[in-house]
Formats: sequence, structure tokens, C-alpha cells
Amino acid sequence: MAYLGNEPQFVEYPSKFFSGNNSAMTVTLDYAPPSLASILVFIDGVRQNTSAYTLSGVSLTFTGTVATGSNNVQVVHLGMGVDVGTPPNSSVTAAKFSATGTPSANNFLRGDMAWSGMQPTGASGEQAFYENETQVDNSYSVPASTNAMSAGPVTVASGATVTISSGATWTVI
Repeated sequence: MAYLGNEPQFVEYPSKFFSGNNSAMTVTLDYAPPSLASILVFIDGVRQNTSAYTLSGVSLTFTGTVATGSNNVQVVHLGMGVDVGTPPNSSVTAAKFSATGTPSANNFLRGDMAWSGMQPTGASGEQAFYENETQVDNSYSVPASTNAMSAGPVTVASGATVTISSGATWTVI
């Protein structure tokens, strides 16, 4: 069968069976659901309303008696979250990014996922030329106590601003 986009993926919802004992029993779940709406509870195949039980961490307590039976109580967890964790420091490399251009010590990764930077350019290894755009299209602030330099002429587009913070300098040569 053809699909637009990704093919549907199916996962199992963890479930656990318990045996009723004709009492208002408490069972211990393998996972702590975040709310009553995150689990489905069945007794003898009949889904129970959330008013039929209370939840505290991994403890599920029935408010009424549960009929005696072998594995006649089933609890199904819905939408289990998966903690993917945080990658360790220095574990994500440039090769893991889907970006255009070539990473190097002179480049940075822009917000549009393109490697860029102020670097010397020129044919045959000539590195006497630095290039910059001729128009500032997005607002920019030169941080305090830093210097910025552009080769001009440079215009600032309508709606964009260049803010020179206290102790900063922007030189257009």
C-alpha cells in the first residue's frame, strides 16, 4: 500500500495482568502513569471507568471489589514516554548535522543550517580577500565591549536596525 509521507509505525502498549480476589485490591504497576487517563483498566474484558480506581505513583487501588479470577484484571499503559536523554559533552559532531557547506575551524553553523563565516577567499590559495554582504537584512546588536567591522558601502534594510551597545564599535571601511 502506498503512503504519503512516512509509513505508519505501530508500537505495543505495555500491559500487565492481575488476578482478582473479591476485594477492593491494590496492585503495583511497572510504570507510574502521569494520570488516570493514561491507562485503560479492564476487569473480565470490560473497560472500567476512571471512577472505579485511584492512582498513586505505581499503586492502582480499586474503589470496589474485584471479582475473583485468574488474570482477569488487565492494565494497559497508553502513550508511554521515552527518555532519550541528553547527549554527553563533545559527542555530537558536525557529521551528525544535516547542513550545507563545509565545516571548518573558520566557519560557524547558521540558523538556516548552512556553514558560513568570515573567512579569506580567493583563487589559487590567495587569502587576501574577505567578503561580506552589502545589506543588513536582519536587526543586529554589536555586543558590549566588542568591535565589528564591515567592508562598505553597507545599507541597512527597511525595518532592520543595527544597535551598537555601550563600549562597542562598528567600523565600515
